[in-house]
Amino acid sequence: MINQKIISYYTNRIIRKLKNLEFYTFLIGVVSGKEKDNEFEKPFKQNIGKVIEEKLQKKVDFKDPDVLILINIKTKKIEYQIKPLYLFGRYQKLVAGIPQTKWKRKKFKTSVQEEIGKTLLKITKGKDHSFHGCGREDIDVVTVGEGRPFVIEIIDPKIRKFDVKKAEEEINKNSKMVKVSNLAITTKEKVKEIKLAQPDKIYETEVELEKEVEKKELEKACQLLSNIIISQQTPTRVLKRRYDLLRKKKVYYFKLKKYHPKNPTFEIKTQSGTYIKELISGDNGRTKPSLSEILNQKTVVKKLVVKKILLKISNEKLVFKPSYQRP
Repeated sequence: MINQKIISYYTNRIIRKLKNLEFYTFLIGVVSGKEKDNEFEKPFKQNIGKVIEEKLQKKVDFKDPDVLILINIKTKKIEYQIKPLYLFGRYQKLVAGIPQTKWKRKKFKTSVQEEIGKTLLKITKGKDHSFHGCGREDIDVVTVGEGRPFVIEIIDPKIRKFDVKKAEEEINKNSKMVKVSNLAITTKEKVKEIKLAQPDKIYETEVELEKEVEKKELEKACQLLSNIIISQQTPTRVLKRRYDLLRKKKVYYFKLKKYHPKNPTFEIKTQSGTYIKELISGDNGRTKPSLSEILNQKTVVKKLVVKKILLKISNEKLVFKPSYQRP
């Protein structure tokens, strides 16, 4: 027989703690200090669960609760594990000079993650955020068009139900550097999906040539760089943090978008993981063929824009609709 005073002691503490937390499901876990003490633990959890269900109008969820409540009978401590809140969306990075994720060392004033996360933390009253992107662009590269898919994870949110469309509008209002679209509540599984995705991409790049080149010669170079497989050794600029590997990548097309004898602009469609800067510069022969090799001169990227990430996500505008949200 479970002592009702003990039940009341723990349920009162739990209710006081959770009264300002927005959640819909929970689960009770118990550490009794004794091995396989099912005779005590099971009815103890059931009794506390019933009281919380009745008083807070919440439901027990054995698979994926919003809050896991861990009671240590021996120490009388109660721990609360709050399920993170996941939001999917696409972002446009409108300026160069900021990274995708926040740095531990505050080298940059802000990042894509912080521009999105600061508004969502205010709305959800969360503790922190973690960012998961479908790839990333270099700090000096911008992303436009439909944007890059991402999932932002809000840690320890106190509010789980809010107007996501208004949140999207608030993010865009508060930031001049980053814009988001298609924001929607999703699940943890979406993180894995976008991390494993390998979408083709379309870029636009302005190139600085060492010597002037006629339009016909540039058009010929474009033909030689279209519908081919290139060999790329890990670029020297990232060798410190990545393995030195040889990769084969597809270049679908390489088009002359705007002619200029020394600063032409190209549109390029490539396979996921292609290093565009090295496709232009050659990286001292580590990428073959390259625009530099074909033109037989030094060529460098002056400006690079991610125009389109060719990733299709079904029902993207409503990635996930929690069961507790009414239509």
